[in-house]
Amino acid sequence: MFLFLILFILLNSINSCPLTDNYLSRCHCEILTNGESYIKCHEKTLNEVPIFKRSFPYDRLILSNNNIKNLTRSAFDTIKTIRRINLENNSISFIDNDLLRLLGNYLEELIITGDNIINSLEFLTRYPLKNLRILKLHGFNLSEVNLENVFLNMTKLEILSLPSCQLRQIPNLKNIHQLDLENNQISNTVHLSTSYVHLNLAKNFISSIILENNTQLISLNLTENILNEFSMNSIENQNLQDINLSQNYLASFNFSILNDQLLNLNLNSNRLLSLNLIVIPTNLLSLSTSNNLIKQIKFSNRYSSLVNLDLSSNQLKSIEKHFLFEKLNYLNLENNPLDCSCQLEWLKTLILNQNKLNATTWTCRSNASPVSFLSFDFQCSSISVPRVQIFNISYVKISFQYGLYIQWSIIDDKNILDYLQISISEPFYLSPKISPNQTEIFLSNQIQLNQQYHLCLILLHKYARDKYCRVFQTDKLIILRSNEIILERNEQNAIQTKDHIDINLFIMLIGSCIGGFITFILILTCFYLCIQIHKYKLKKN
Repeated sequence: MFLFLILFILLNSINSCPLTDNYLSRCHCEILTNGESYIKCHEKTLNEVPIFKRSFPYDRLILSNNNIKNLTRSAFDTIKTIRRINLENNSISFIDNDLLRLLGNYLEELIITGDNIINSLEFLTRYPLKNLRILKLHGFNLSEVNLENVFLNMTKLEILSLPSCQLRQIPNLKNIHQLDLENNQISNTVHLSTSYVHLNLAKNFISSIILENNTQLISLNLTENILNEFSMNSIENQNLQDINLSQNYLASFNFSILNDQLLNLNLNSNRLLSLNLIVIPTNLLSLSTSNNLIKQIKFSNRYSSLVNLDLSSNQLKSIEKHFLFEKLNYLNLENNPLDCSCQLEWLKTLILNQNKLNATTWTCRSNASPVSFLSFDFQCSSISVPRVQIFNISYVKISFQYGLYIQWSIIDDKNILDYLQISISEPFYLSPKISPNQTEIFLSNQIQLNQQYHLCLILLHKYARDKYCRVFQTDKLIILRSNEIILERNEQNAIQTKDHIDINLFIMLIGSCIGGFITFILILTCFYLCIQIHKYKLKKN
């Protein structure tokens, strides 16, 4: 019974295909499992719209990739209940203004590719298209068309695609959710303030863009422009989640302007020299910066959701150890001149221990041919760098103050350690410079009970800036008397005092030079006046 039913449906679909006999060999009709019926004609076989016989309604007509040039008045007269028409890649050169006169109550989607000659959209406005939701026009000449008036009454239109239509500005269309303006002639500085949800401005000539009031915007594509400046108001663009700025001319990028809801950012193929990730969006998941000129990266101590980071094809020689790398699911460092010395051994250890990141394509810089990163023997014995032996943290109460009591011990065989610093992620705190001889400190920087803090002990020495970080939970409070903690603040103050004295000496030296110069000018002026007075008296005598 089941096989009979399938056979019946197939035979019924063949017999009901509303085409004349001379088109049956080039087209076929089918009914999908979801009940949608369609007519599809094979590629490169048609020079005109097929002639249809009256039959039961079909949902979709697919005539893409053919050689149809003209759409006459009666092209769709005998299949007037069709809902979707696809005429993509046909190079249409003529469209009769009465083409859609019988489709107003049915048509939901229309796709047409022109040959850059058609410069009018009257075929869309002559008769109301009450149910049109998707419109894609490619290769039209719309430079002189008022698009706001054309789409004013199409209240159900949600998706509008106008690539390669010679447009010079971005139209303001109220009902449109998704607008595609790829490969047009939009240029210079753009002040963007729209109601679109998805906007594609790729392959234009935009040199600068300022995102002003775009409260509904979720995705923005600006790839392949000539951008050298990108700016936005994070409050007025708070829903933006995806930004593509690849293949532009950005030499720097300010991450602090981004909203915290941003998920994906693409900065591939620009001219970036460095990355400042100190203020990175909290919810950012993917950051791609391949094919730039990046030599340096600054990281933040704030919490980050980043899981995908592409740094390939840059100029990175070394990377600072940071807790961010421990959370990554994807990291790409291929095509960088990595200096595989002691300073990068931590990265190799991380990769081998986690077995999560793929580093098989990474290479190390070498005098001979590049060497695989994973097979390189990281030599650390030649350089004796300071290292932390003990790093203890306690949550304590001293008198009326709550805070963190931090103790440490550092091995510095070569005495190359310049100073220390303590950092806390949230709320962000960075301590003043601490003497290398100091071994403890008490911090009362709004520390609260039952909170998690990310603390780092920063060692600054002649070779690098190393970080030793820990996550600490303030769930156990220790009450201490003030005399139980002896804080070695004198040496810290000595550093600050020394810096203060150096600044004062510098100011005094500059002041002395300026005073001496002014005195010299005054002496010359007096000498000149004396000579002039003497000459005047001689002349008078």
